[in-house]
Amino acid sequence: MKIMEDQKNQNQPIPFKKASAWKKVLGKKWAFPAIYIGTAAIILAFVMWYQGSIISTVSNLTDVKEDVAVTTPETPAEQPQGEEAVPVAGTTQPLVWPVGKQVQYELGMSFYDEQASKDDQQKALVKYNNSFFPHTGIDLKSTDGKSFDVVAALAGKVVKVENDPLVGKVIEVEHADKMVTAYQSLENVVVKPGDEVTQGQVIGSAGRNEYEKDSGVHLHFEVRVENKAVNPEQYLIQGEPEVKNQ
Repeated sequence: MKIMEDQKNQNQPIPFKKASAWKKVLGKKWAFPAIYIGTAAIILAFVMWYQGSIISTVSNLTDVKEDVAVTTPETPAEQPQGEEAVPVAGTTQPLVWPVGKQVQYELGMSFYDEQASKDDQQKALVKYNNSFFPHTGIDLKSTDGKSFDVVAALAGKVVKVENDPLVGKVIEVEHADKMVTAYQSLENVVVKPGDEVTQGQVIGSAGRNEYEKDSGVHLHFEVRVENKAVNPEQYLIQGEPEVKNQ
């Protein structure tokens, strides 16, 4: 009897187990597209968050104020693009144009001004090694293209004299009110660090340099206030560039 019962049980169909709820969902036609879209949305959200984090980090780094660099190709990337230092009325004596007497001269490349038109900004870019760098001063050259005497724009103390392989011989003079005047592309220098110079005193002569080779013989003149390069023309005695003759 037991054998017969076993055979009877073996002949009976084995009932299928009920499919789980998850399998039912996967069985729907819309299941896989929905899963794909959801996964893509999660990945996209992560990518946007990551990019936002990187941009925020870069923004924080570029907000740090650094000195506007001298016109050399190693440093323009460090130049801050912030606001220029504005002269305080009555605190700084006007600067004389740093060109010797009886020299006919003209203004070459101007200072790169962030507030200027795009056309003026393009004219104030120095091309070096197929790259362009903002011009952090003004260039002065004689109308006959020859060398000329360079004078101190303001009385002060010579704090630097060096021969730079790119911008030529350099002189920096320190003045009151945290101002420094810089003279680059010099052929000769007749002062040394520690010298006290008077306004209009000859300190060297204009020459050529490798960085602004296309400018020929010229003086590159900078004014810095609190270690920031500013437009020298706002400090210089007005009217002389039009005359071109001191």
